[in-house]
Amino acid sequence: MKIYILKFLCLIGMVLFFQSCDSELEESPKTFISPETFFKNPASYDLAVVGIYSGIGNLYSNNAMTMREMFSDVYGAPSGAAEQAMPTYNNTHQPFFYNTRDLWSGAYSIIKNANFILDKLSVADLPEQKVNELMAEAKFLRAFSYFHLVQFYGDIPLRTTTLSSYDEIKLGKSPQEDVYRFILEELSFAEKNLPDSSTQQGRVFKLVATALISKVYLTMAGYPLNKAEHYKDAKEKAIVVIDSKQFQLLNNYSDVFHNIDYSSESIWEKLYVADKGGNPLHSATSTAKGYNYLMVPAPWFINSFAPGDQRNEWGINQNYMDPDGDVLQPFFQKFVNNDFTDANIGASSSSQLNYTTPILRLAEMYLIAAEAENELNGPAGAYQYINKIRERARVDKTDPLNVPDLAGLTKDQFREQVLMERKWELHLEGSTWMDLKRTKNLNRIQTSRETNPLLIPIGEYNNTWYIPDTEITNNDIPQNPSYN
Repeated sequence: MKIYILKFLCLIGMVLFFQSCDSELEESPKTFISPETFFKNPASYDLAVVGIYSGIGNLYSNNAMTMREMFSDVYGAPSGAAEQAMPTYNNTHQPFFYNTRDLWSGAYSIIKNANFILDKLSVADLPEQKVNELMAEAKFLRAFSYFHLVQFYGDIPLRTTTLSSYDEIKLGKSPQEDVYRFILEELSFAEKNLPDSSTQQGRVFKLVATALISKVYLTMAGYPLNKAEHYKDAKEKAIVVIDSKQFQLLNNYSDVFHNIDYSSESIWEKLYVADKGGNPLHSATSTAKGYNYLMVPAPWFINSFAPGDQRNEWGINQNYMDPDGDVLQPFFQKFVNNDFTDANIGASSSSQLNYTTPILRLAEMYLIAAEAENELNGPAGAYQYINKIRERARVDKTDPLNVPDLAGLTKDQFREQVLMERKWELHLEGSTWMDLKRTKNLNRIQTSRETNPLLIPIGEYNNTWYIPDTEITNNDIPQNPSYN
């Protein structure tokens, strides 16, 4: 139990803020609360489950976003001062880089905490419904973490129980199909047992599970599993979310962002508390002086939008002048607070920024429904979903030439269009690299480069990232294919 007890205090320390712990506990802590002491009343189990959320920020950190977003066709070259970013951008990342280590360890940290709490809930003296609700929440977060891991690393260790000794640390890889099967089992339990709504923003509820199941099915329909029968399942789950009327598209794209709370479009969002960690995407995308930006719009992407598209005219700031009178390099507006730039507040300002990060939102459900319907039956029935998103994107809603409705496309043309629509709508939200992989379009990273060509060309090895070097040693598992 020692392995889990040491992490236990870290897990509950900042749960009210949904923030990750700042430091590891010492081997011999000055104060100590054992799990047996902590779990003495019903509220303690609830608090422990909330504590699992503290790890979500690790999946949306600057390091993790270099894998989720920066290494794709949407983005231009990062700042040369951003450590390890340029090698990743050039397709020469290494097993010891922060990004691959952080995403792996961050996801497995959530899994470890979920396993621990699920073990405690299995013997908790609580009403059955309450036990099932809390178990559903923990299982959802465990599945969410495995969904990241399997997409980035392929075959991975599938750990579903707590460790009782160090002898159990080593665990071989499970095939991706087994991991996806486990993810669906977890999410099905969550969908069945989570409450219909949540009294606390940031915590998941039934339709959050439904939405994630839709995204998992869409992923399974593509590469590498290629289970096309899951397009039907993806569409059905997306329609359940849309038809629930529990969420509504905001009238303007700009209103989706720069919020500190949920909007009507929010299905699940990562929340931040100012000066308690802050949203890192401000410093990762601002091109103001003193910022080592990671993600900026590629020139081709800026020019790819239809006339009158808010996602370009508001979403990409191309002529911003700083207090010194210098025009900044174009930057994405989604998570940048220009007041910080105007006040000459440097990169440390991210700790003050409490803009939410969307994880799942209604617009993506429309795009999943559009993509799946086209794959199943062609574009005729898919226009209704994609045009809903295009209509919202118009600067002038009364001008049909602003982001015009789609019509008259072939199935292949619609497939290309919906993938572009996802880039225009969802960039910086964590799916860009995943979309390229599942559609077998990673080569677009290479062909889209107008400058800074890749040092190593795209190959089959790009379908998985290196497993961190430390994990190869700890688990005694084989490394993923080498980039060469």
